[in-house]
Amino acid sequence: MNHRRKPLYEQVVDDITTSIQAGTLKPGDKLPSIAQLTVQYGISNTMIKFALRILGERGLIETHQGKGSFVASPPP
Repeated sequence: MNHRRKPLYEQVVDDITTSIQAGTLKPGDKLPSIAQLTVQYGISNTMIKFALRILGERGLIETHQGKGSFVASPPP
């Protein structure tokens, strides 16, 4: 049976989502920089930015220009 591997950006999304759900990353915590994540996952910064955009669209993180990405506060 052919098990297709997940795209690498999905691995980033899954890892960060899991960390937030587990409470390892808490609201207001700063995520590693794009450069750090690029090294950590061994993928291009384009893929990292794509993963961060998905996390942002899901309301899990907030990105502030020039400051970085942070875990979003839980919705009220």
